[in-house]
Amino acid sequence: MVNSLFTVKGKPFFSIGGQTNNSTGYDAGHMQRALLAAKNAGMNTIAAPVYWEILEKKEGVFDFTQADMLVEMSREAGLHLVILWFGTWKNGNSHYVPEWVKTDHERFIWACGADGTPVRTISPHCKNALEADKKAFLALCGHVEEINEDETVIAIQVENEPGIIGTARDYGSRATELFCQPVPQPVAEYAGKTGTWEEIFGFDGAEFFSAYAIACYIDEIVAAAREVTKLPIYTNVWLGEMHNRIAGVDYPSGGAVTKTIGLFRIGAPHLDAIAPDIYLQDQETWDALNEAYQDGVHPYYLPESIPGALSVTRSIQAVVEHGLCGVHFFGVDMMCAPDGTILDYFKEAADGMGILKEMKPLIEKYQGTDKLYAVAQYEGMSEKYIDFGDYIGSVRFENPNQDLMAKHTDRNMDNRHSTFFAPAGPPVRGKGVICYEGQGTFYLAGSGYRLMLFPKKRIEWATNAAHSADFLNQRCQPFLSVEEGHLDEECKFSPVVRRNGDEADYGFWVTPDVGVVRVRLDKAF
Repeated sequence: MVNSLFTVKGKPFFSIGGQTNNSTGYDAGHMQRALLAAKNAGMNTIAAPVYWEILEKKEGVFDFTQADMLVEMSREAGLHLVILWFGTWKNGNSHYVPEWVKTDHERFIWACGADGTPVRTISPHCKNALEADKKAFLALCGHVEEINEDETVIAIQVENEPGIIGTARDYGSRATELFCQPVPQPVAEYAGKTGTWEEIFGFDGAEFFSAYAIACYIDEIVAAAREVTKLPIYTNVWLGEMHNRIAGVDYPSGGAVTKTIGLFRIGAPHLDAIAPDIYLQDQETWDALNEAYQDGVHPYYLPESIPGALSVTRSIQAVVEHGLCGVHFFGVDMMCAPDGTILDYFKEAADGMGILKEMKPLIEKYQGTDKLYAVAQYEGMSEKYIDFGDYIGSVRFENPNQDLMAKHTDRNMDNRHSTFFAPAGPPVRGKGVICYEGQGTFYLAGSGYRLMLFPKKRIEWATNAAHSADFLNQRCQPFLSVEEGHLDEECKFSPVVRRNGDEADYGFWVTPDVGVVRVRLDKAF
């Protein structure tokens, strides 16, 4: 079962979504395009910001017009909504705070660098800012509860990539006084020793100091919000694995990066999740992020990623192998033309979201079990071996991808996908999900691959003439049926197209447009 951040009607909900551009939520016309793109890309969720500067233009006077617009438009589009609170922090700055906060320098303290130069970030040690943000956030949460009986809104993000850009910590007088004191008891217990921030954490002392302050700031807001809303609340992270990895320069200092996430969780225990925005694509970094953010306790959710072929491939893999409970792309409104047509540049990413959409019922049912298998193709990889227990699976990729040992595999499909009379399109990265329920029943969805199955009952069966070569093996597959179709929310399969003969004799192939392929084998053979 999905360790999910989201629920709908009391059941875990796998969120497939797109986040709008930062300023899209100001305008209904721009929002409409984002919703259209999300629908056309097969998404079920839209994520969009509510701006503190719009919600509370005048202190103490709350205008929910913009928030209501997001909820109503999402509802009309048939999409769920994740509200992003652009409050004290947005990408390590405080650009979205109201003007009355920006201009009152007596009440609201801005962080400054070591040379005294102010940066454009409210200090995490400013109690007045904390109280003002908390008041506005609680007003928003309470209003959402009043208008959300149909569960259009499924979560709220508190702040956005919090942290400080331009300095590793606030060097103001009050902050420096705190920095030079012994660390608070929870921090000493975490570190296993006592001392000042610099004595305990050395070079990283300023960053850990900022992280704990920001975590406590956010936690006080979230703890108060628990009194007015049942919705899950999370915050997101600008990754620390950037460039030279210098806090405050390459990423906002004080965010819950892999280095500080343990301490951040201690400072913010009321958060339901801490979610990394993964714009990096290399396998080594993804491995580190999967390990850090999937701790086996908190839900693992990807709120922002690049809508590209490699990003969606790694995301699908993380869904199956690391329990991602939702995948969202940033800038969904850039993915389509004004008429809603998905642009060619984003088509492969949109296809990947469609794959997750088709397999969503099985993901929600089997995530975390041994019944789901990820298909993810990387450089130099023309095939993938899968041991299903009673069958050997050989996933053959359409694009050999520079594998010098690539095995020749017939690429026949059917008349809808034939390249005999027309040239093939650009090669795609093989990706998808395979579900093996056991007893010879497989469900496949994806693009750029086909599944070859070999019996594993006895070695004599796997080595005899009927199965020892691809050509003969495929013609001796004991399938009862090979069908294309769709799954409903209860995992009931409805067939649309039946394959046989040539369409089933060259491996069980998938393309994004066929939905789910169900293969049923005769277990007597």
